[in-house]
Amino acid sequence: MPRLARVLACLLALPWVVAAPAPAPVVEVVNLRTSQVRPGNGGPPWLETTLSLNVRPAGGGPAPLVSAVRVSLLLAFEVPGPAGGSRRTQAYAAAVECVALEPGRVEVRFYLPPEIQKRDQIRGDPKYWGVEITAGGEALPPARTAYSVNLASPAARTDFQRRLAPAAVANEGILQPQHLTPFALDYPRSTPSVVRREAR
Repeated sequence: MPRLARVLACLLALPWVVAAPAPAPVVEVVNLRTSQVRPGNGGPPWLETTLSLNVRPAGGGPAPLVSAVRVSLLLAFEVPGPAGGSRRTQAYAAAVECVALEPGRVEVRFYLPPEIQKRDQIRGDPKYWGVEITAGGEALPPARTAYSVNLASPAARTDFQRRLAPAAVANEGILQPQHLTPFALDYPRSTPSVVRREAR
């Protein structure tokens, strides 16, 4: 048998192990809470929405991180209709990209300005909400806790995003991530660093 043929035969006889795909990181929504907060200058209150996230990196190493985590929030409030008509849904959306997240609990915050609360007569918590998360450009599978309790089924959550994400375009830029608000320096221990695209 020619030498090349013998080498090929030996190679084919070796057991081949296909490497398993690397596990994906996990960034889960633990809860969402809203509250009225006043800026340090004593102005009117803003509506603060806080997302608590639990972060579990996939890789090893001395300091594993999850890089380039984009958090997108869609809020929907039921508000009075014009001239006392039937109530309607008002939607707002915003997103922020965290530079990297360390393992454990972190908090991402978004704010609605006081003028919008007054204009749209927003009272209390959103009726519906949903969170979508990507890491390194890859969408992470949403946990049940990434949506409000009244969006119990996958079909309801898909319909919520399909109907209200386009509606939120009319309010683009109104729901603001923390670093663009008067609260940019608040909560320094639990607030991750973000990509500042407006600085380019």
